Amino acid sequence: MQRIPISSLKAGMVVAKAITNDSGMVLLSVGTALTDSLITRLNRMDLQSIWIEGASETAKSRDEMLADLDSRFRKTGNEPYMNVIKGAIKARIEEVYK
Repeated sequence: MQRIPISSLKAGMVVAKAITNDSGMVLLSVGTALTDSLITRLNRMDLQSIWIEGASETAKSRDEMLADLDSRFRKTGNEPYMNVIKGAIKARIEEVYK
């Protein structure tokens, strides 16, 4: 499963997590195959991205992503602003790999 930006959706992709509106009503259920018409509607809904079935070809494991993050921020030491940025990225990685 991977999160795909709405602008990158293609007909035939399959929804992996239900798409709901603000009140919790299911708009597209898990397993729905996207059509051009559905993609157009999703574009109009101001969604940024949705979960699609299938793994990314370049997908890394959660542990690999966190190790890369540590490696990229190792030279920043204890700089407070960099720690905030690193924390935000780490939180996003954790969210994606739930």
